[in-house]
Amino acid sequence: MYWASVCCSGTIAVLPLSLLLLLTMLLTRLLNACHHIPGFVYEGARLCEATQSIEIDVRPRKGSKPICSCCSQPARGYDTLAQRRFEFIPVWGFAVFLLYTMRRVDCRDCGVKVEALPWANGKHTLSRAYMLFLAQWARKLSWKETAQSFRTSWEKVFNAVE
Repeated sequence: MYWASVCCSGTIAVLPLSLLLLLTMLLTRLLNACHHIPGFVYEGARLCEATQSIEIDVRPRKGSKPICSCCSQPARGYDTLAQRRFEFIPVWGFAVFLLYTMRRVDCRDCGVKVEALPWANGKHTLSRAYMLFLAQWARKLSWKETAQSFRTSWEKVFNAVE
């Protein structure tokens, strides 16, 4: 049995189902061991050969309440926004993106706000782990060399260092 996996560019990769499930399980297991996110679950992963990237779906754990981005208190959910992509630390030369559908919260004190995420700051598209990774490399190399080495922009290295 074969399974088709569609990536961000619309490219379809057809792999044997057993191989696809094994690769997804290994990658999500590795992420849970190295970068566990409380209240969230790595759900699936797919390789997008056209863009040389790995996309990982993230969803909230069942029963977890979103956290208000203003007062940092749990609140009830209001609705969801469009899916966002957060850049994560590259693996084996592939760019890695966490894909997450943002929730809005109905906070008693603050009103309707977007939830706070433990892996990102505000509207940044870089994950905190990737920002720290780039900032550490920017100490050893110039910002331009860091950007070229990890196929990112100089501006993203600058934002990571700030």
